[in-house]
Amino acid sequence: MNASVVYVLTQGIDIGSTIAAALAARGARVAWLSDGAESAAVDPGPEVVRVPAGFASRAELERSLAAAQEQVGPPTQVIVSAIPRIALRAQDITTLSDDDWRAACGAAMKGVLHALQAAYTQMAGRGGSVVVIGPSLSLPGAGHLVALSTAIEGQRGLVKSTARQWGQRGITVNWIAASPRSLSPHFDGLPLPVKPDAVMVALGRPLALGAEIAPFIEFLGSPAGRVMTGATLMLDGGEWMVP
Repeated sequence: MNASVVYVLTQGIDIGSTIAAALAARGARVAWLSDGAESAAVDPGPEVVRVPAGFASRAELERSLAAAQEQVGPPTQVIVSAIPRIALRAQDITTLSDDDWRAACGAAMKGVLHALQAAYTQMAGRGGSVVVIGPSLSLPGAGHLVALSTAIEGQRGLVKSTARQWGQRGITVNWIAASPRSLSPHFDGLPLPVKPDAVMVALGRPLALGAEIAPFIEFLGSPAGRVMTGATLMLDGGEWMVP
């Protein structure tokens, strides 16, 4: 029997509802904590407990996690995505204003920072798995998505540095870089980086978020998966094949 308790934290673009629904279907007790920036991509179903969440401060997010704990118990795994909708606005770097940069890049970085801090409040003394997921844009770069590419790389740096701090405390922290189109249809039509290879994606397609990526996230929370920390895990179907 699956004894996992999973909190799925979603800021901005909704990646979380699909993951929450998939993990609940696999037997986990799941709370989906969302800022409600957009409608759910899928109906996670009655098994998933929904908790409103704000990412503007650590204290605000800790209150949301405390509410989730009251309903489903303390988490064994916390999954985080933080992609403000404005970060998907394609534009030349010369036209980026300070306000746009703060709303796209700064907010995404702070969202993950506060999520990590709030997760630690829940996991300190017990241990657990934290997984941050985002598009695989920080590795190849995206010419007209500068703020998003920078934010994603910054989130990845947060993951690696936090993993070094928390490893001996029993908390693992990993980064999943997924094909953008696996995560949300919002990426359709954006100027994403492409490869000139004749075979662009080894598996011939992006991975399915619920059916293929969510089970891998579940593995990272298992005893076998928790020997891994600080890793960047490419789940893009073999498109970029970078370390």
